Amino acid sequence: MTREEKEIRLADLVLAKAMWPYIRPYAWMLAVSTLLVFAGIFFELSIPLLIQKGLDGFILQSGQNSKDALFLGLHMEDFRSFGLFFCLMILAAFVIDFGQTLFLEYSGQKIILNLRWELFSHMTGLPVAYYDKNASGRLVARVAGDIENMNEMFTSVLVFIFKDLVLMAAIFVMLARLNAGLAFYLFGLVPVILVSVTGFSRHVRSAFRTIRQKIGEINHSFSEGISGIRAIQTTGSAATFIKRFRDLNATHYDAAMRQIKTFAVFMPFIGLLGIVSTAIILWAGGLKVTAHEMTIGELVAFLTYMKLFFRPLRELSEKFNLLQNALASAERITTVLEQKKDRQRLTRKRVRMDAIHHLAFDHVHFSYDTETPVLKDICFSLEKGSSIGIVGQTGSGKTSIINLVTGFYRPDAGLIRINGQPQESINTMDIRRKTALVMQDPILFSGTVKDNICPPENPLDGLALKKVLEQANCGFLYDKFDGPDTVLREGGRPLSAGEKQLICIARAFACNPDLIIFDEATSYMDSGSEQAVHEAMNRLMKGRLSIIIAHRLSTIRHCDRILLLRVGRIREQGSHPELVRAKGEYYHLLEKETL
Repeated sequence: MTREEKEIRLADLVLAKAMWPYIRPYAWMLAVSTLLVFAGIFFELSIPLLIQKGLDGFILQSGQNSKDALFLGLHMEDFRSFGLFFCLMILAAFVIDFGQTLFLEYSGQKIILNLRWELFSHMTGLPVAYYDKNASGRLVARVAGDIENMNEMFTSVLVFIFKDLVLMAAIFVMLARLNAGLAFYLFGLVPVILVSVTGFSRHVRSAFRTIRQKIGEINHSFSEGISGIRAIQTTGSAATFIKRFRDLNATHYDAAMRQIKTFAVFMPFIGLLGIVSTAIILWAGGLKVTAHEMTIGELVAFLTYMKLFFRPLRELSEKFNLLQNALASAERITTVLEQKKDRQRLTRKRVRMDAIHHLAFDHVHFSYDTETPVLKDICFSLEKGSSIGIVGQTGSGKTSIINLVTGFYRPDAGLIRINGQPQESINTMDIRRKTALVMQDPILFSGTVKDNICPPENPLDGLALKKVLEQANCGFLYDKFDGPDTVLREGGRPLSAGEKQLICIARAFACNPDLIIFDEATSYMDSGSEQAVHEAMNRLMKGRLSIIIAHRLSTIRHCDRILLLRVGRIREQGSHPELVRAKGEYYHLLEKETL
């Protein structure tokens, strides 16, 4: 066994261990299915013996009492009772097969139901840094395509591979029992079969891994192209995107063809082995029949068993095809689930926090890649009922401060203190529950306005919801739409940018946060919408800690304290009048804005 094969087998054991918690609750169903497999094999192996009995005992009138009839405990008086018994055996096989399929499909669907839920639930708790490093299309492929491949493994592969292996072993026993001399010819093919299956598995596994990887990249490219279709069409960059998509598609095609070619060689080869072995058995068996060393019924039963032997062998190759695909998907799913350590670090429960009344940055340094500094020696504090404005050029580190406050990232050096306690000693989920974030690009989900506003753990009644909408200047919902029952489509359509932002502010009101963060909340708005948003913002800020990030100084001039960032450092800080009197960088920016 090569080193690569050892690594693959070890990886398969790790995958099996990772999947076991999802299988364990339904293991009893899989066990019942396995028992029904044995029962089904018994009936399936009985059919050729019954055919032999029918030929030798009735049709050819051989008059011989075969050992197989004694083995089955049969005592037939006439052909009619034999035919009735034959039909009952087929009916029993049908009932067993139905029960096996029912148990297997139900357990498989339940396993996939829990696995899909666990994967999605787990992904919602992963740190933002994980999504910065992984394209959305690849993650969608994990939840959709990879989970479906796992479904194939649980419902169409594992038990049936076990069934086929047991069936082939039992057929070997029956063949040897019928005629050891003829069985010897078939046994000679076993090494050839093992070598071909091993070679097939070695070539197809890597192809499946590449296929699943490229599907994720194709999904990401397709999603990116759809979401940015306006930019693509207006900039004339469609040719570039088409070429990139064509290259990805071609790589996927090459991997798929490599897998198909391997499969196309393996399947006909197995078929060829079946044809050759049948010809050999017909020749050798025919000589035995003419020499009266074997009956016609025994030869027919032997050939029927041979057909049964090569059928599961062909099915094994197909199931192995699905198994390799499922294992490649399991590797990708496990990769996501292995991020649990990061998730536990983020949600680790230490100090309970019921309210936020103080926030402080104490000489905080931060970088996304541990090499390029983004924030350098940031110091400021914020009390309940006060506000702080942050202004600076693009890339100065404004949004990075928000990422640190909300716990999406951790500082490289220095401390962030909340209520005097280090941030890492507080349950991150407590901080986020008491924080509302209104971003530059409003994010609304498909559903009603009410679904987007009301937190699931604290639903609002009709009067409370109406008051929230009034505080957020959302009266337009009653004038233009259907109030809180207005149905929103993807991207918040049919609302305008300003209307979407007001809905987000209403959502913040409904959460009743202690800390409110506005990240460029009035960008890209007309003056009328901006005025409505400012009024709603001012109401929301009363009695709370407020952080406002803005490009336009008019948005933050009323803040109690203003920070001016440049290249990750605080260059100036103070109130608006203080910074104007200092006539520094803030003053010059203000002059440019008022020109």
